[in-house]
Amino acid sequence: MLSLGRTDRGTIPTAAGELPFVGHLPFLHRDAIGLLRSSSSALGPLFWVNFGFAHRRLFYVGADALDLLRMPEMVMDYPKNLEKIVGRSMAAQDGPLHRHMRSAINPSFSPRGFAKEASATIASVLTSRIDAWLQQESFAIHAAMRDLALEIILRICGVPTAELRAWNRAYHELLLSVYPIPGRLPGLPAYRSARARAWIDDRLRELLALARGGGAAGSLLEMLSNARDDEGEPLSDQEIIDNVRAILLAGHETSASILAWIIIVLSRESELWSALCEEHTAAPDASVPMSAREAQRFPVAHAIFREVLRLYAPGWFIFRTVTDAITLHGRRIPRSTPLAFSPTYFGYDPTLFPDPDRFDLSRWRDRTSPPGPLELAAFGGGPHFCLGYNVACIEALQLQFILVRALRSAGLVPHLEGVSPKHVYLPLGHPTAATRVAFRPC
Repeated sequence: MLSLGRTDRGTIPTAAGELPFVGHLPFLHRDAIGLLRSSSSALGPLFWVNFGFAHRRLFYVGADALDLLRMPEMVMDYPKNLEKIVGRSMAAQDGPLHRHMRSAINPSFSPRGFAKEASATIASVLTSRIDAWLQQESFAIHAAMRDLALEIILRICGVPTAELRAWNRAYHELLLSVYPIPGRLPGLPAYRSARARAWIDDRLRELLALARGGGAAGSLLEMLSNARDDEGEPLSDQEIIDNVRAILLAGHETSASILAWIIIVLSRESELWSALCEEHTAAPDASVPMSAREAQRFPVAHAIFREVLRLYAPGWFIFRTVTDAITLHGRRIPRSTPLAFSPTYFGYDPTLFPDPDRFDLSRWRDRTSPPGPLELAAFGGGPHFCLGYNVACIEALQLQFILVRALRSAGLVPHLEGVSPKHVYLPLGHPTAATRVAFRPC
């Protein structure tokens, strides 16, 4: 439990398996949640983890961990290697600056705002992409989802999709900053990430100038160029650039993983595919859902989305630091201690989800109450709860609707080639790159 107080910090243990120089990085890459689960079982809810090259973080996986995210003493704390990705976006800010940016950007992502307008774009891209996959013998699922999700968010933001390959490459390079490998020589992660960020920012600066001149009407860039916070203050050009860079990243890397896993579980578990098809058959005249209210007609699709989020959330860690000493689990935590939390960890808590390793639609399908904070932990908590929550939901539900309609019409079912993939956790959670899916006759 959390409280103010004084105890001995020196008794806090370190997770097993720490290696010289690289720390726990290899374990975090291939099974981060496994490391947290085994460490919690052996050491309790509080332990140190080395992210590599002496970058140590104190993990807390207690049931009240999300409560910390709402404390004023708990502030954002991105290490220098990740600052290159988030810049001075609202994802990296607290207090007045965060409220300024968040209040200006919020209206664009409300269910009644831009999120609803984005639904048509999402449906259009999904339809064309699925039609193209039908013509292929098989395809690499995560790469295909990265392309799809990036095209969606580029179109929403007003970025020409003809540049898709260049943007895809730039974001792949930008994410290399997740690895805290020292040095900035050409070829090293920090160098490549900085070069990618410079390209992204230069291009966004050009597009923002175009939007301010009326050349990107209806796009997110155009909306943000006219946005005002609660005090009537506009966003600066650099605030827009930093936030759009972060929105483009979150809007495709995390979505790509979720969408890929949805298709993977449908491909490997025929009973899930049958249940989804039965739901579609029961609503033969239904159109593609364009809002959360319309999507309520599809509880099976909702349940699949929720279970994928529970088991395969792409953003598995959150970094914070404390401005005043606190006590966690009987240990005194001094001010400025670097902390880490794992939203994904809660999905494997057997007190919340019995038999947590099992994919079980009944956890969600027959629910009448909305998901609670712990069940939404994959989208963060407190003032930094994910802006794109509504868009992510619609994207996942539309994918399932359009996929079922297209495959049933063609007499096909999804098929997973080879063994079931692993979930890789760095730079963000995603299925192994070699995973392929094919659409085959029933």
